[in-house]
Formats: sequence, structure tokens, C-alpha cells
Amino acid sequence: MRFLLYLLVFLLLPASGSAQLTGRRAASRSLDEMIRWNPVFSEGQTGFSLCDLNTGNQVYGYNAERYFVPASNVKLLTFYVAQHLLGDSGPALFYRTSGNTTTVWGTGYPLLLHPAFYGFDDLAPWLATRAGALVYEAPAAQAPPRYGAGWSWDDYNYGYVYERSSLPVYGNRLYLDVLEDAGLFGSPPGVTADLIQDVSQERAINRTEGSNQFTIGRNFYYPGNFPLQRPLSVSPDLAGRQLAAAFPNLSVSVGTAAAPARGTLDEVRASLPDTLYRKLLQDSDNYLAEQLLIMAASDRYGWPDEETFFDYAVDTLFRELQLGDLRYADGSGLSRYNLVKPRQLTQLLMSLDREVGRDRLITLLPAGGESGTLKRRFGNRPVTYVWAKTGTLSGVTCVSGIVRCRSGRWLSFSFLHNNVIGRTADYYREMERVLGWVYDTL
Repeated sequence: MRFLLYLLVFLLLPASGSAQLTGRRAASRSLDEMIRWNPVFSEGQTGFSLCDLNTGNQVYGYNAERYFVPASNVKLLTFYVAQHLLGDSGPALFYRTSGNTTTVWGTGYPLLLHPAFYGFDDLAPWLATRAGALVYEAPAAQAPPRYGAGWSWDDYNYGYVYERSSLPVYGNRLYLDVLEDAGLFGSPPGVTADLIQDVSQERAINRTEGSNQFTIGRNFYYPGNFPLQRPLSVSPDLAGRQLAAAFPNLSVSVGTAAAPARGTLDEVRASLPDTLYRKLLQDSDNYLAEQLLIMAASDRYGWPDEETFFDYAVDTLFRELQLGDLRYADGSGLSRYNLVKPRQLTQLLMSLDREVGRDRLITLLPAGGESGTLKRRFGNRPVTYVWAKTGTLSGVTCVSGIVRCRSGRWLSFSFLHNNVIGRTADYYREMERVLGWVYDTL
């Protein structure tokens, strides 16, 4: 009897393996038809990787080992770096005291007086308790470049490119809103008070490059414009003036002394809440991405040595994940110097799934049909099934994240499209068709 049972198991094993192989081949053929031979995708270059989150095995790949410009999918790399090195807190300021004088060096901490993070800013309350002289040291040789490598200089007038600095104040931005009872209000107060009306100007608001003089046009007060945010041209002197205005208990001056050795300084430790990481990923916030990298570099080296830090991230952090070679040029994805493979992003997502935890990760990423940059995407099934980071530049459309199948299976995926000249909506329609099929079938 036992012999017959062993024989039955032996005979069934090949049949089961053959059925699985047949199923994988059928799935591969279906995905080939939807991706490899897709007439929309064929107009540019497309890469796709699909991996099992639990086993780590690749389920399907098309150009998965080719390099693509990933746009804001780079923020997945930045999120991993920030989580791995900073986690839920980091240095908001390095300082030392001598008598009635406090001397400070910035770390890139992004939340000081940021209009979107009132109540989460730990540095402002600390500054409010200080009195006497405050010297903000801002040595030019240790300052991060105002723009990342490969950024477009003529984006200065748009609300998605913010200059970077070691001590951002008010999020390095002009923030304006209109309240029914109070009228126009905003920050920083000094910049807001100096708006100039120009009825001949067609744009709602305009800034001359290199200055902080804003002119507002005839359509400025259209309700759909608010809340309105635009980048400032930042400098140590501007930061000093803003600190002096915000904290009248302090006599603020600006110096240029280099930061001494990290171990010789005290620091203000500040929390980095999930509210920050959620805005980074769901709103694809470029400013937060850049400042978090500066903060991580400051935490490691005692000053924002980003050039050394990028080498460390690629040669050590990502090497430990066995991602292989990639080009990591900025934190936000505004740079076209970034080059990543679809397979590398699905592998990174598997690492995030393990380190961050799946339950938390899906609360931070945009949810298809529900939140962030996917609020109007991937709502084509009765339940939420896609959580992913989007990425868009001119000619670039990317989505990388995780998908939960109807069977209960969890997969990581990366869709990278470059040299796109067609409508972004057409690409999303086809990606929704592919991932909808994955949800239904795998």
C-alpha cells in the first residue's frame, strides 16, 4: 500500500511541475502581447520587471536589464537612503554655545517654519527658547549647490523646483493662500508684503530669475490658483533675515566659518514623521527629497558633502542590496543623469518591503484610485490593488511599486518608459490594462 502511495506521488510531481511551467509560459505570452507588442509602447523605449515579493523570483521581464531615466522613481532610492540612515529622526542643527552666543551650522533640515508642517517642526520651538546672539555660519565651500546636477535652470519660476540649502526656512518658498475673512496671507512675511501688481501680465505670478521680487497678473486671484507656492532665490543672508524676523528674541548674524569636527558640536535632534515621508512619496515632493539627502550627508559627515555621499550610496548602500551599477545623481529625479534598470527598482522595492514593512509601506506610497499622484490612476478594479511611485519628465513616464493580486499574491513591478512623445494618458491606460490583468490572473 505504501509503495502504491509513493508511486502515485512520483507520478503526480512531474504533472504538477509541467502544469506550473505551462502556466508560466501562458502568462509570459499574455504579458508579451500586452507589453512587447503594444503599439503604444512601441513608439518609445519601454522596460518592465515583475517580481514575487515573497520569493524574490522574477515573474516576467522585458528590457528589465536596460537603463532608463527614471524621473521621480528615484525618490524610492532616496526614501530607502533616508529610512536606512535617518529613520524617524535626524540632526536639525549643529551648534555650540559660548556665553550669550549660540553659533549654528545647518544640516539641511527641511521643516523649519515650513507652511505644510506646522506642528511637526522641532527646530522652531528650540530656537524660540534661545536668547541673545545667534551666529549662522554658512561657509560657501560647504554649501550644497542650489540646483542638483543636470537640473534645468529655466524651471526656476515653477512650483516644483526649489533651491537647496543647508538651512532652509519656510521651505525655501513663497507660500500664498486666500482666506475668506482675512484675505491674502502667506510666508515669508517680508516677501509676501512686497508683491507687485501688473495688470498686463498674463501669468498669475512671475519672478525674475535670481531675485525674490514677484509680480502678480490680472488672473492672480482666481480661486483655483490657491494655495500657491513658488521657489525663492535663497542665500545665507536671506535665511538670516528670516530667522531674525521669526525669532525676535535672537540677534542674528551670518558668518562663513567652516563646520568643526562633528564630535565637538552639540546637535538639535528632530523627528522625521511619516507625514513627511508620505508627502515625499504621495505628492512627489522634490524639495523634501533633496533636503533629506543633504540631511543624511550632514548626519554622516558633519556637513552636506553630497558628492561623497552619492558615491557612498551607490558603492556601499546599494551594493549591499546587490542592485549592481546604477547612476544616482540627485534625490528627486529632476536630473536626467539618473539611470536605473527596471529590475533594480523591483529589487529595491523588495528591500523596502522587508525593512519598512508592507503595512506601513502601502500607507506611504500613492494608492491607485485613492491618493497622491495615483488618485486618478489604477482605480479600474473594485479594490485597491496598486501602490506605487510615479515619475514624469518631458518624454519620461514611469511607475514602480507593488501590486496585490486577487489570489492574495504580492508582486513588485517597475514600468519605465523613455522617449515618450505620445499622450501620457495613453501610456497609463495601457499600464492599467497590464496591471489589471496581473491582478486578475497571477
